[in-house]
Amino acid sequence: MLARVLQTAGLAFEGMAWIAGSSPAMTENVELSGLRAVLLCVGWIASGGQASPLILPPIPANIIDGNDNRGALVDLGPKLGLTAAEIARIRGVSGHVGCFAPVPKVGSGALFLSNGQILTAAHMFFDGAARQSKCFFRAQAPGAGWVPLLTDAANARFGGTAPKPGSNNDWAVARLATPLPGADPFPVDPGVPVAGDRLIVLSAHPEGFETLDPAMPVVEGCAVRRAPKSSSNTTFYRSDCDASPGSSGGMHLFREPDGALVFRGMTVSTGPSEDKNLRGAPYDEKAGSVTTALGTNAEILAAGKDLAKQ
Repeated sequence: MLARVLQTAGLAFEGMAWIAGSSPAMTENVELSGLRAVLLCVGWIASGGQASPLILPPIPANIIDGNDNRGALVDLGPKLGLTAAEIARIRGVSGHVGCFAPVPKVGSGALFLSNGQILTAAHMFFDGAARQSKCFFRAQAPGAGWVPLLTDAANARFGGTAPKPGSNNDWAVARLATPLPGADPFPVDPGVPVAGDRLIVLSAHPEGFETLDPAMPVVEGCAVRRAPKSSSNTTFYRSDCDASPGSSGGMHLFREPDGALVFRGMTVSTGPSEDKNLRGAPYDEKAGSVTTALGTNAEILAAGKDLAKQ
């Protein structure tokens, strides 16, 4: 019954990891309780597929530099310079990623290089060293449904055999059972991030937005704060983007000088969101007031290209 409920509503959330130091290694990982996931799903179904009416305890979130600046794409998008066409394009390629057994987990993801595969955080597909199953993607275009994800060796690429949440290996490219007709994924960013670059960061339905229609992406304008040289096969950068459980795998867009929007990276980890003293705290990597993203270039780009040509 639980699996059926979760597949119908898709409102369980995966945990976020706290990282600090010069590489995005995970030092703490917090999973949302199954009870909260069930309450959210039941409330969503009972309200006819609208946002959950249930009143739940306060949401932990890592809010950097003051107030939570996230909001509905349809509201904040124009303020971030997005056109109506760009907002529609985002909704067609960005969305929910869910693996519902044995531990329900839902995060964020986006089409990557083609309309037949997605990029997301690898920890969505693992429960410790064990592999998750019953995995799906649902774009946030109006009326979009859940599409099965193919996660076998022929149809998916992972950063490792058991990628550590928040690490350089916390990435996955997985093929959709059926490509999304008409969806137009954003091109991969050809440049190198530098401090000060402005980002447009998406997440599907992170904790704290239970009253928002699950089909409406959450967006924020934030910035790259540091782009260290990576010693791994992937690249990463630190940002002041706000995040909460469910943000992992969210797409980062960057507007090029010529106006083109490109897919720069994805959220993989944030600070200890349960620490109330950090809520609104100034950006501080050592204290955990930071969010980390993996770049869409290097090993991740190579893996995506390899899968796309199969």
